[in-house]
Amino acid sequence: MTNIYHATPYDISATGFYFSTYEDYLEKFASHRNEYGDPVEEYEIQFIDGDNYEVFSAIGVNQANLKLWFEAFEALDEDDAVKVIYLADHLGCTPSEVLGHLDDVYLFEGTALEYAERYIEDTGLLSEIPEHLRYYFDTEAFARDMVLGGDITEVEIMGQKWVACPH
Repeated sequence: MTNIYHATPYDISATGFYFSTYEDYLEKFASHRNEYGDPVEEYEIQFIDGDNYEVFSAIGVNQANLKLWFEAFEALDEDDAVKVIYLADHLGCTPSEVLGHLDDVYLFEGTALEYAERYIEDTGLLSEIPEHLRYYFDTEAFARDMVLGGDITEVEIMGQKWVACPH
């Protein structure tokens, strides 16, 4: 699906225009005039329809970063889109910083308890404890301590629960 955007001028004597690519935007921008024939220079960029609206919103697309949007963000897959939203919305990274940190982020889809269960299983954390005592290990408390200790962070992105943790 092709995304559709709208350039809404701040000049109230001009009407906006729709576009779907950066080249389309540049072409229309270059010839765009208000009702007095003057060039229109400043726009609010709006997302109208398509994919990755959440990413568009999280990075705050505007005229200054519109080219970067088309080059680096518009076609992101869902995994990277979630990382971008986490970095921009939850950590306050700028679009340029987001690109530099995408590989540094590990997100686990699920709750802190589910993450703790997987962590225990993957690391063999309980393997040195005698089997008859393993049943006394409080996984919920372990997960809670991981959150409270800052080892992991629970976030909700695009309607899903995620756990952000060190990579």
